[in-house]
Amino acid sequence: MRDWKQALEKFIGEWREKDFVEAALLTGSYAVGLETERSDVDVYIILSDDVDWRERGNVVVDGILIEYFVNPARQIRRYFEKELSQNSRSTARIVTIGKVLFDKTGITETLKMEAREYMETPFERPDETWVEVAKYSLWDALDSLKDAEERSDPSYAHIYHLTLHRALEVYSKFLGLEVPPASKVYRLFNDETFRRAYLFPDFPDGRFVELFLRALEEVKTENLEAIIAHVFDEMGGFDIDGWRLRTRVEV
Repeated sequence: MRDWKQALEKFIGEWREKDFVEAALLTGSYAVGLETERSDVDVYIILSDDVDWRERGNVVVDGILIEYFVNPARQIRRYFEKELSQNSRSTARIVTIGKVLFDKTGITETLKMEAREYMETPFERPDETWVEVAKYSLWDALDSLKDAEERSDPSYAHIYHLTLHRALEVYSKFLGLEVPPASKVYRLFNDETFRRAYLFPDFPDGRFVELFLRALEEVKTENLEAIIAHVFDEMGGFDIDGWRLRTRVEV
């Protein structure tokens, strides 16, 4: 394994000396011990609330790619709140799993406590209008996929995977769950060690997970259709014949 710790120390050395920098966290795969040869080193730098800017970037140090995120503490708190409304706990997870590299003021202990609270806060469940529109969107996407298949459209695979992710997104939000990121969903569904390391709970519907993994491994319309049929059943059913939705106009 490459000497990433030496590269990391060189990188954070300059930040550590700045008066407006309060702390830094190592996060991502290196923080949870699941790094690979292609992993970059993720660093989260926390600034004083007196600072009015934020930054993210990438830099190669001694052959090691370091991706860094720089935010004042108040901005991190805004991310906690905003992401919760989007069925995401991305920043709360980053802070929770992060390993403290240095802390001048004790801010990491405070933010970690707040992050854990956000990790445990339930997501808002969608209303009936959202549910009906979401079900229609799945039906429409599947219909477009079948049309692309019949026309031998080169975009078939693209539509297939977009629809597969949409099914995951819709069903997760319906269940009041965090939407798994596309880059991690296979390992989250298929690797308990990975899931535990990143603090994702088990998905509560084992049948959905089985169907989803099958659809990932074998790109076939019938596999995607089986997932959507299952989601429809769990969301109260759907029939395009006679489907309608009446809502109040905006004032």
